[in-house]
Amino acid sequence: MKNNFITIVLAFITLISCGQINFENGYFIDNNNHRVECLIKNIDWKNNPTEFEYKLTADGEIDKGSLSTVKEFGVQDFSRYLRADVKIDVSPTEFDNFYKECNPEWVQEQLFLEVLVEGKATLYIYTKGSLIRFFYSVSDSSINQLIYKEYYVTSEQIAKNQKFRAQLWMDVRLANADMNSVENIRYYESDLKRYFTKYNEADGNSSMVFSKKEKKDSFQLKICPGINYSSVSVSSTTNERFNTDFDDQVTFRIGMEAELILPFNKNKWGVLFEPTFQYYYSEKQMPTFIATIHLNSVEFPLGIRYYSFINQKLKLFADIIYVPGFSLNFNSTFKKQSKTESILPTVLELQPGPSLAFGGGIVYKKYSAEFRYYTNKDLLRDSASWYSDYTRFSLILGYRIL
Repeated sequence: MKNNFITIVLAFITLISCGQINFENGYFIDNNNHRVECLIKNIDWKNNPTEFEYKLTADGEIDKGSLSTVKEFGVQDFSRYLRADVKIDVSPTEFDNFYKECNPEWVQEQLFLEVLVEGKATLYIYTKGSLIRFFYSVSDSSINQLIYKEYYVTSEQIAKNQKFRAQLWMDVRLANADMNSVENIRYYESDLKRYFTKYNEADGNSSMVFSKKEKKDSFQLKICPGINYSSVSVSSTTNERFNTDFDDQVTFRIGMEAELILPFNKNKWGVLFEPTFQYYYSEKQMPTFIATIHLNSVEFPLGIRYYSFINQKLKLFADIIYVPGFSLNFNSTFKKQSKTESILPTVLELQPGPSLAFGGGIVYKKYSAEFRYYTNKDLLRDSASWYSDYTRFSLILGYRIL
C-alpha cells in the first residue's frame, strides 16, 4: 500500500511540475534589429534571465532566445529586458563576506537588464541571488551602474559607499533642486523608481514605469481538519518477545496552515508552516503482557509547495514537508504491563524523531483537499532499549480564512 501511494504522489508531482505553461504576448529584437512578435513563456523571473522560451504561434514549436541571439525582449504589460555590455560591481553582499575596500569590484559582463522606468532617464535592475544592482542611462548615453557598496572599516564597523547619490546629482538632477533631493534616497527599487519617474515627468516628458502585476494573497491562513490512517509498531532491542504491532487506526487531526506565497515565478511557490494536533491510541493484548501507546501531541511542520494553475479558480499543488522532532506532547506514553502482577510496568515518554512528508492536492477558490504520506518517525528516539515505526497517510481538507 505504501509503495503504491508513493508512486501516485511521485506521478502527481511530475504531472504538476510539467503543468500549465503560460505563454503570453511579447516580442524580441534579434541581432539584425528585426522585431519579432511572439508568445513568451512568462515565468516572472526572480533572477535576470540569460535566455527565454518563445513560440511564434500558439500551436508552434518552442524555441529559445538568448544573450547571443537577442538584443531585447519583453512580455506585454509586464516586463522588458535589454541586452547591455556593462561594468558591474560583484563585491559580496553578505555581511560575513564584506571586504575592507570601499571601491567596487568591477567586472565587464553582457547581461539582460530589466527596465524599471523608461524615459529621458532610464532605470534598470539586475538581480542574481543576493546581488542586486541598479543601472541608469540618460538620453543616448551609455548604461552605467549606480554605485552602492557596504564594506568593513574594522572587524566590527561597517561603512557604505553611496556614490549613487552623487551620480544622480550630476546626471539625473531635478530642475531647481538642492542636495536634499538626493541625500535621503535609499538604494531601493521603490526610491529609485519614484525619483526617475519624477525626473522624467518634471518638464512634461513621458515616463513609462514597468510595474509587474500586483501579487495578491501573498499570505494565506487556512484551517485544516482531516483524518490520519496510522500504523505503529514498537520493538525491543533486548528481547524480541516484546515486539508489538499495534492495530492501524483512523483518527482525527486538526491544523492551522500559514503559507507565504513567494514573490516570483508567477506565484507558483509557497512556504508553509502548519501546527497540527494529532491523536493515536491503541492497546494490544499479547500472551504475557499488555502494550499501550498513547500519542497526543502538536507538531510544527515546515514545507515548500509548488502550484500549477488550471484557471483563476482551480489549481493543483504538490508539497515536500519537514516535520521536526520537536513537538508538544500531552501525556504521550508507551506502556508495557506484564500480566504477572509482581513485575513493574515499563512506562516510556514518547520523544518523536524528525520525518518527511510528501503530498499533493487541489485548490478550488477557498477550499482545498490534499493526500499526504509521512515517512517513518521513531517515537522512542531517546530510548536505548526500544524503538518504534510510526507511519501515516492523511486526507487533509482546508478552508482559507485569510
